[in-house]
Amino acid sequence: MNTDVVIVGAGPGGCVLSYLLARSGVKTVLLERHDRLDREFRGYFFQPLVLKFFEQMGLLNDVLKMEHEKVDAFHFIDHGKTLFSVRFDDLPKPFNYGLIMSQPLLLQFLIDQALQYPNFTYLNGAIAKELIQEGSTIKGIKIKRRKDEVTIKSGLVVGADGRYSTVRKLSKIQIEKEQHKFDFIWFDMPASKDRKYPLQIRIENKGMLIYIPKGSQVVQVGWVIRKGTYPEIKSKGIEHFQKQLIAVDPGLEEELPKHLLDFKQCSVLDIQTATAKQWVRDGLMLIGDAAHIASPFSGQGNSLAIQDAVVAHDVIMKALEQKSFSLPLLKRYEEIRRPAVLQIQRIQKRQADLIGISNPLLLQLRRAVIPLIGKTALFTKMRDQLALGAQQITVKTAYFKD
Repeated sequence: MNTDVVIVGAGPGGCVLSYLLARSGVKTVLLERHDRLDREFRGYFFQPLVLKFFEQMGLLNDVLKMEHEKVDAFHFIDHGKTLFSVRFDDLPKPFNYGLIMSQPLLLQFLIDQALQYPNFTYLNGAIAKELIQEGSTIKGIKIKRRKDEVTIKSGLVVGADGRYSTVRKLSKIQIEKEQHKFDFIWFDMPASKDRKYPLQIRIENKGMLIYIPKGSQVVQVGWVIRKGTYPEIKSKGIEHFQKQLIAVDPGLEEELPKHLLDFKQCSVLDIQTATAKQWVRDGLMLIGDAAHIASPFSGQGNSLAIQDAVVAHDVIMKALEQKSFSLPLLKRYEEIRRPAVLQIQRIQKRQADLIGISNPLLLQLRRAVIPLIGKTALFTKMRDQLALGAQQITVKTAYFKD
């Protein structure tokens, strides 16, 4: 196969970039290693900025026709008291809410939109095996798709394949990791008809619970643990784990034992922050978690990846005009995005440090001071950066062929 751009990874960043390039007349191939998109995804929350991008693409009305839930705030509850709330409904209309929706459903929608253009190809079940190189320049990728080995020659390879990026490993780009003190245990359970589960973190002496509604019938539950302690938790049995959660939220006492029956229902997210040393090479670009890993705090993963895709679209189109995907032309993408991503990572680190306080005196100080900080201009600026991005980004619709 021959193409202009091959994108590895059909996550939010890869699918948005594929759509933007396809609509701009660029010959694009999107590869996804799994056969189906309905595997486990953790990122169901989309920041208000993403809605703005969809509006600029002319897709928002169709996105909102799919099953979704609007989120007007994200609450941090400390021993029954609201420590602070990130209020999206205070943002300027019309993008004054976040969105929770099935990520597989959204990804399939974006792929279907891109497939309307004859210059776009989607290959699932495609496993990246080797980068094609001429000297230091990437010229394509070799993949295995079911029983076939396929060579795809391209001007640009984009690694959009997540925190364990194969493209990043094949390109021998190093990643600098900053470990956190926590891991998350995640599981889904049916939402009780008798109560609501707003997007929130609940902190008590016995532990820390996270609720993320996934539509009207399912809620995703997160439990924060000290890093590396999951085997110890499993060894004490599922009933002991149930009791830990119920101690933080007694409202779970009736429903949880009915639905959380085995640790096989749980998955563990290794919380880490990391940044690749390089995001671009001659003929190569990394976006989303392949380039930078954000912690789960404040739900930034999807937003950062899609912001990357919007900026990458503009940089790629300018490179095509120069008929070159050389490092100096692609470097502009990294120069724009790296400072903004680092700013979000710094905010997330402060949040993690704040939530992870265990000293009794500091806990009292947190409960007294943070609600006051939540009313300041500094807090409003932080909220705006999380909800609307740390820099001004706009979809370059002038490239669209229709």
